[in-house]
Amino acid sequence: MRILVKLYGAYRSWKPFTEHEAWLLFKIGAFAEAIGWTLLIIGIILRDFVLHGNEVGVQLAGRLHGGFFMLYVLAVLLLSPSLGWGLVKTVFAGLCSIPPYGSLLFERWVANQRKLASIHYLKARLRLVLFLKSRKITTE
Repeated sequence: MRILVKLYGAYRSWKPFTEHEAWLLFKIGAFAEAIGWTLLIIGIILRDFVLHGNEVGVQLAGRLHGGFFMLYVLAVLLLSPSLGWGLVKTVFAGLCSIPPYGSLLFERWVANQRKLASIHYLKARLRLVLFLKSRKITTE
């Protein structure tokens, strides 16, 4: 058990990308996974309504979707330490790849969280600057 704890600690401290790079790569992975879902749905519609049972579209789209799915899951696992996600958020991100377009919903949710966090940071910084100016203390 201690070995697993050490491995998990080493995994959490391993950050091969900056947060900005990791976020960009994650967004690309989430978008690609959604494209995979779209292709698969189109393949199913073509099979059922246009090609009348011909599986070629579903086979091709299914392979592409599977590849995009695996890339998304790999991106979640490799990028979560750089993004500062805990275990629960990482597992949730992986599970969001299962329903159609779940990766996009998760990406939008995290993007909104990031935006709110930056707004709170800027507000706190502004309050600090205003406080220091009111006390005639400079930050330099």
